[in-house]
Order: sequence, then structure tokens, then C-alpha cells
Amino acid sequence: MKKNILFLAFVLLLAGSLQAQFELKALVGTNFSSISHPPTGYKFSAKPGYQFGAGLLIGDKFYVEPGIQFVRNSKTVTTGNTDVKFDQNFVKIPVYAGYHILGSEENNLIALRVFAGPAAYIAGKLKSGDDQITKDDIKNMNWMFDAGLGLDILFFFVEANYEVGLNKLFTKDNWDSKHRALVLNAGIHIDF
Repeated sequence: MKKNILFLAFVLLLAGSLQAQFELKALVGTNFSSISHPPTGYKFSAKPGYQFGAGLLIGDKFYVEPGIQFVRNSKTVTTGNTDVKFDQNFVKIPVYAGYHILGSEENNLIALRVFAGPAAYIAGKLKSGDDQITKDDIKNMNWMFDAGLGLDILFFFVEANYEVGLNKLFTKDNWDSKHRALVLNAGIHIDF
């Protein structure tokens, strides 16, 4: 009996998902990253970085949006008179849940939406100066929480979100620093 109920639930979920609205999104943008809680005697600063990627919005008024983005951040760690500059690539895998405050995917003229969710940041190549930070100094996997606002106009969209690191960015035990960033994206979306 349990198997029949589970099978029926699976069939109903599958049928419901086939009725769902799908939207493929392509994006490019810039990020303004920072690092929280510098250790005593250190100061962090950053230059604007960039990202590009894609997402799949599933749903209408309420939606889920998994995606993938390729991110580049540029940071500087200063101690005394020494600046340690490093650029790092990341692969960001967000999974957002969202709600259309104004309009929806069926109303293609204009829509305003809010979204939030977790994101995994997988560390990639790091470019640094001579005396500096290596890839071993950065954790391979960082977890973020993002929240933001999106505006859809016809088949274009713009988004702004803020991401907050949930774990330490660096592998050094005495550095409790976490990633922070304001992210601005723009792109196009294609409805299915």
C-alpha cells in the first residue's frame, strides 16, 4: 500500500512539474566583494569583480531557480606597509526560491520579484603576487546565503543581491573572516 501511495505521489509531482513554467536565464554582472572580521593588524579591501552564468527558473508566482556562475573576485590584504593582492576564480552554484511581487512569468511585460537561498562557492584558480596568498590559504568550498530583488522587462532582467558567507573564507585558524558581496546582474530570459 505504501508503495502505491508513493508511486501516486511521484506521478502527481511529475505531472505538476510538467505543467510548470520554465525560463532559461543568461546573465553577466559585477560584484563588489569584501571580507568581514579582519584579524588584528590586517585590513581588507577589494576591487570590483565580475561574473557570468545561467539559471533555470521553474515555476510562476512562486519559483525555484538553480544555476551556475563563474565568478572572479579581486582582493587586497594589508598588514603594516605590505599589500598582498590576489584575484580568485570561483564556481558559484546557487539555488534560489523566489516570489513575484508584481506580475509573474505569464505576464511578460514587467515583473518584480524577490529571491533568496543558499549558494556553494567552489574555489578555483588564484593569481597572487610573489610573497603572498596561495590557493591553500583559501577554503576549497564556501557556503553563502544570498537574498535579492529582480526586475523583468520583456525578455530582459536586472538583479541586485547581497551574499553573506556562512563559513570562514581562509584556512588560517586565527582568521574568522567571511566573504561578503553586493552582486549586480543583467541578462536575458527565454520562456518555455
